[in-house]
Parts: sequence; structure tokens; C-alpha cells
Amino acid sequence: MPNPYWIKVYFDKDTEPTRFSPDRQIEEEGSAFRNALKKARDCKAYAVCLCNRGKELPLAIRLRNDNHSLAKYPNTGKEHVMDCRFYSRLNPEGGQKTYTEKALNESNSGIVKITLDYPLQTRSTVIEQDKVIDDEIPRRPYRNVKKRNTMSLLGLLHTLWETAGYNVWVPGMDGKRNSTQLGYNLFRQAEKIQSNGILLSEVLMTPARRGTMDEARNKSVLQSAIEKKRRLVVVSELAQFSDERKHGTGRLPVQNFAGMPFLNIDDSRWKSALQRFSIEAHAWAAGFKIFAIAVTDVPGPASATVRQVGLIMVSDRFIPLDSAYESVVEKILYENKRTFIKPLVYDSAESEYLPDFCLTDVTAGDSQPFPIEVWGMKTAEYLAHREVKTEWYNKEFGRFGWWSWDAAQDPQGVTIKPFPPAERDVMNEIMK
Repeated sequence: MPNPYWIKVYFDKDTEPTRFSPDRQIEEEGSAFRNALKKARDCKAYAVCLCNRGKELPLAIRLRNDNHSLAKYPNTGKEHVMDCRFYSRLNPEGGQKTYTEKALNESNSGIVKITLDYPLQTRSTVIEQDKVIDDEIPRRPYRNVKKRNTMSLLGLLHTLWETAGYNVWVPGMDGKRNSTQLGYNLFRQAEKIQSNGILLSEVLMTPARRGTMDEARNKSVLQSAIEKKRRLVVVSELAQFSDERKHGTGRLPVQNFAGMPFLNIDDSRWKSALQRFSIEAHAWAAGFKIFAIAVTDVPGPASATVRQVGLIMVSDRFIPLDSAYESVVEKILYENKRTFIKPLVYDSAESEYLPDFCLTDVTAGDSQPFPIEVWGMKTAEYLAHREVKTEWYNKEFGRFGWWSWDAAQDPQGVTIKPFPPAERDVMNEIMK
């Protein structure tokens, strides 16, 4: 059973916080703990868990059916000690909620178990190779979809990105991120992600430069995949855009590929990927950072054939972006030294509502991060979706407010209004 740890509850700036030992955390009506949670929420304050010495890990104060309770703050679960009741490497309140337990779950030992759309282990026959994942990665639909029992390649990339914390930004991270460091951190997360009994780190290749430990790691992964007849999963940044690379050169155009085999991909498959990921393709041409995730057939010593590829656009800070308009908002947040989260969609539908960004230095309802929305399209289907999502925002956050920008009507950003002022900087303290 998870252990309870001391909790500290904050109030307004004129009131000293109160500490509660495990035996005093009684959530019954009229208890001192329940009253403290109510007062903190009324003050738009928060509580913290003290399980991890030297850190105050923020907790959200929830109100459900007149009952106040605590929940872990988004993207902080892995910062808690493993026997804390708030520990988790997953964030089921985000895009991960689209999966069933069969597709995504977490063991008591902290291993994230996933079921991919395709097997990583193959037999040695050509027929088995040809059966793999010729289907294209589905783009995010507007309509409701049933919860998925499997995870797509793009969902896997989002899992890696979020567990590594690269959808979180605090000012203290400035200047500390690059492509190969990202690759190392993704690999470390892959050591605790398992698909059908295979650790993802056994087949994952990430950005590396020549003469580095990262290159040696990629070479070791390649040799193991050859011997065990396993497919490779490759994550790397696309090389600089050119018309030649756009139309296809027979190879996946990635950079920092030391230790990787040649990633052969037929031009028709590459063009199909660029068509399906048209936003990312246009951003690539415009100079944005674009990362690819690819799954290959069982490799040979020098080459591997890519069977499926997905793309994501990221900012200079490696924060995922869904549009160029989002990049405008992300840059303003960065320049204003704000702390924020980019919720990732995984394989969820548009109808599973997620804000485009969330400020973590100011709260909205239930002590949750403050939502930010960028409206970026004018199609009839999108406008209908926008109307419903606006109703959801007003219902969930009407008391505390939410921020939006109609980029479709104002692409130059003339009407962009200021963000609410920061109230605290708990995320920056966590990430130090």
C-alpha cells in the first residue's frame, strides 16, 4: 500500500501554511484537514507533498460533490518517491485518457507497460516482415472514438516526450536543451517502458554525434536488434529542409544519426507521411524543428527499411507544437519567463478536450493549471467543435477564467491580450 507523507497546506500571503502529519490527514466533514483544504481552495492556494526531501511537490485541491480532496499536480507524479500515494509516471488526465488499461498501464515497480499497434519482436520469415504496419498513422479525429486497446507510433512518441518532461517549461531550463541531450533523456525513459515483454530501450535509437557514448549506445541497440530479430524504433530530428529531401532521396532525412543504420524509405511512403502531417511538413519548410519517429523492419548491419513514420513540430525549447500559431504563444510565454505545460494529445480525439497550453504559475478551478487556447481554423467542422469546447471552458473554468486568441481572425496577433500575472513558481522549484 502507498505510504502517506506529511502535507503542507498554503493559504493567502498573510496566513502561515499548516503542516499535517499522516495521522492528521482526515478528510471527514469538519476535520481540521478538510477545513484547511477548503480554505486553501477559496484562497486560490494549494497544498504540497513533503515526501521528497528538499522539494515541495504541489498538489491540486479538488472539489467533487462538496468533498475536498488532494490529487497530484500534472507532470509531477514521477517526482514523488515511489511509495508515495501521489507517485506516478503517467498523466491520465491528459491525452493518455484515450487508452484502456490494456494499451497503457503502470506496474507497482514503476514500469510503464504499453501495447503497440505492431509487434517489436518478429519471426525470421519474409512473410512476417511484410505483415507489419503498412497502415498509416491516423490523424486526430473530431468525433468521439472508443478508448483504444493499442497505442500508435505517434502515441509512443508522446509517451516518451511526456515521461521525459519535454512538454514542461520553466525559466531555469533556458539554454539547457539540445537534440542529443533530448535523445539521452528519451532513452533513459525507454528503460522503464515495456511493450509485450520488451524494454523499449532495447530497440530505441536516438540522436547521437560521432565519437560519443550515444553513438556507442545506438550501435549496441542495432546489434541486439539484428541478433534477436526485432524491429527498431528511431527518434531523431529532421535535417534542414530542401526540395530534394522533400521529394525523397530514398532515405529518412534525419540528422545526428551516428550509430544508426541507413534508414531506407521509399519515396511514396515518405510523400504520404508529409501529406498526412501537412502542418509539420509546412513548418519544416519554414525552418521549424521537426522530429520524426519511425519503426523499421528487422535491420541488417548497414541499413533498415522504414515501414511507418510520424512527425511532430517543436519549438526552440523542444516544446511540442500543433501549429505555427501555437509557436507564437509559446514564444511569448518564454519571453515573459512563465512556467507552463503543453498537454499532449496522444491518440485522443478532438472531442476529448485539452487546452493548448497550461500556465503552472497561476491556478484555475480546483487548483489546476490555467488553460490557454489558440483558435486557428475557420472550417465549419472546426467552428462547430470550437463552440462546444468554449461551452466546456466556461463550465469548467468560468469562475477563474481562461485565455484565448482567435488566430484565424487575427493572424498577426494584434489582439493578443496579456496573460494573467503569475501567482507562484512551484514548478520552477521542482525542476531545479
